[in-house]
Amino acid sequence: MIPKGLSHVHFLRAATEVERRGVPRSRAARHYDLLLNGKKYPPKYIISLANRFAHGSVFPAGSFNAVEAKDYLLRHGYKVIDRRKRVKEVVVPQDDESTFPEGAERFAIHRFLERDNGITKKAKKQRLAEIGKLECDVCGFNFERQYGEKGRGFIEAHHLMPVATLGGKSKTRIGDIGLVCSNCHRMLHRGPTLLSVEQLRRVVNG
Repeated sequence: MIPKGLSHVHFLRAATEVERRGVPRSRAARHYDLLLNGKKYPPKYIISLANRFAHGSVFPAGSFNAVEAKDYLLRHGYKVIDRRKRVKEVVVPQDDESTFPEGAERFAIHRFLERDNGITKKAKKQRLAEIGKLECDVCGFNFERQYGEKGRGFIEAHHLMPVATLGGKSKTRIGDIGLVCSNCHRMLHRGPTLLSVEQLRRVVNG
């Protein structure tokens, strides 16, 4: 049961306390976030702290549950975010690249050319010969530097040509291949059009 006599001032003082001292691990929110002044706070813990400012003691966590805290705050005009709903809205399927606007067939050709192991190895060897390391052309990430021996020689190959230009193309040159980290590779393909390495680099650099 939510304690009575809590006001907005008490919630604001509770939020200030959280900013100063943080949230104990045992009181961290699992499903909901209370939005106050543009910042997120654990609803149950904020209510418990607010009770201290209203009545002199922290209200025990077991006296009410997260859903009761969420419903109470919503009834009193506060915004509470349901993380589970937000995740469903934000997270996209892993194979979202299959929706590439120019069609699955051309996308498959694009990926086939990227995965031509011969040209991929040649591109990596040439890069190593030129600068002695394999770094992402977009963000500079280096798998060997991050993961040691396990990351040595690893980087993903990305075909630089838009899929619309691949019709009838059977040979891929080293100059057609970019070397990128896994994250940047996904971002290059995501969206209504294929980004260039330069375009994504500008995004990364702000």
